[in-house]
Amino acid sequence: MDNFYEIHDLTKAYLGDAVYSMYVRSYIVKDNKKVRVKDAHPLGTTYEKATSQSKALEYLTEHILKDEEKDIVRRAKNKKSQTKAKNATSKEYNNATGLEALVGVLYLNEDFERLDEIFEIIMRGEYL
Repeated sequence: MDNFYEIHDLTKAYLGDAVYSMYVRSYIVKDNKKVRVKDAHPLGTTYEKATSQSKALEYLTEHILKDEEKDIVRRAKNKKSQTKAKNATSKEYNNATGLEALVGVLYLNEDFERLDEIFEIIMRGEYL
């Protein structure tokens, strides 16, 4: 799956952060076509904050992630980052980084079917 070994794990997470945000915002807009930005933004941050991403990752890891996907997450979680968690524990921040790295790899591999599957689960918010 991961044909991008030469890309640093935190760089994968950097890309995954942008893709994650795009998916969340797309789901919000598709779900309510008349949503206003002032209403959409707080809803989006509910899913995008590190604490929520951490909970989502724990749920996904337990229920649907494949071993190869878990390896991508693990490698990214274990990397030292220059960025500090603002409103999350270090564990939550590391989990969020792992989830974002997985999203980045799936995006780079153009595995949009798997991204859609994962985001269907994330946007249901059962883990929140």
